[in-house]
Amino acid sequence: MVDAPPPQERVPSATPEPVEDTSTRKSGRARRPTWKILQRLPEVTPATPEVPKATDSDSDDGTPPPTVSAYVWEAVTTIPNSFGLYREYPSLPTHDPEKNTNSVSLSNIPPPSGAADAVDTRLAPTTDTMTASRSASVPEAGSSLGPFKNSTIFGLMNWMWTGSPLKSIQQMAQLIGFLKSDEFKKEDLEGFDIAAETTKFDQYLEGTSKKPLGLDVKVPVDIQVPDGQEHTSYDDVPVFSVPGLHFRNLTEVIKTVLSDQGSRFFHYTPFKLLWKRTASDAPQRVYDEIYSLNAYITAHTKLQKQPPEPGCTLERVIAALMFWSDSTHLANFGTASLWPLYLYFGNQSKWVRGKVRAGACYHVAYMPKVCFPSPCKFLTQFSLVAR
Repeated sequence: MVDAPPPQERVPSATPEPVEDTSTRKSGRARRPTWKILQRLPEVTPATPEVPKATDSDSDDGTPPPTVSAYVWEAVTTIPNSFGLYREYPSLPTHDPEKNTNSVSLSNIPPPSGAADAVDTRLAPTTDTMTASRSASVPEAGSSLGPFKNSTIFGLMNWMWTGSPLKSIQQMAQLIGFLKSDEFKKEDLEGFDIAAETTKFDQYLEGTSKKPLGLDVKVPVDIQVPDGQEHTSYDDVPVFSVPGLHFRNLTEVIKTVLSDQGSRFFHYTPFKLLWKRTASDAPQRVYDEIYSLNAYITAHTKLQKQPPEPGCTLERVIAALMFWSDSTHLANFGTASLWPLYLYFGNQSKWVRGKVRAGACYHVAYMPKVCFPSPCKFLTQFSLVAR
């Protein structure tokens, strides 16, 4: 008996391979894809082409910069992956949000513990990760202690205000470990006041953290109601006023989100996702994200053809705003409810946006419930006011 050689690992090629004809066999049975084909792991999308470095000859050739009306779709394509998918950009993108995408962010299978790529940086840390990050009671050497005078006070305050409000055995062991360390000094506790240190800590956080986006604007909404009569002016149309609309300034919300660290995973340059079954086949369009749709591409092209702001050389991009609302019950008993309005950004991939840990949902408004009176009563009140 001769041992068969071990199977070699199959490495995906850079170009899509031709698919074998799956029609029928000689025996007449239809060919079906095998388990290895049906259960292939997801693959990272093709990398964007690198932007070539500008040379002195490129800047001194005397060619004037292109005008706004000269904007065209340059069709910069990427290398197809093993599934035959590739992208077509209007120009070389200045930012690749999927540059560091790993298999963890593409799969629903939990990664093994201790894996090098076990953390998806596009999501908030899990509870275990947060607990592990808080377990270090003492900062590293040379780091800031914030408003605290020494490492002793820092360690006690860190133990006090982190973790569960009901202290566990694990957290108590954490405190004992700090008390045994060289960072704890008994003489540093002379004059220590927990209330004063907490107040100092609150003031420190207020000065360093960003101002929260509260629903600080409250205005009434006027709705013009038709009364079945002809009017020569809109001012003569009956108006029903709905008080109590709370909302945030959308411009401030956009600024806050785009300045956040999580926005580095946003797509700002649209592209067309294409697929070829074989290298000789015609490409087929694939629609999977907002920033790969024709509507986004049209808006991006229209923006690039507009004249820029005077003296501004920044890149101009589209922020895709997605609004959603539904009634929310405030209690398990009774009928009290509110209509919140939420905002999502279409620049973020749907695979990340749909995860709770992504923190991709932003509360922008509360819409009051309308208790509209009967038409006869309303029109009667309006006619009396008009007289």
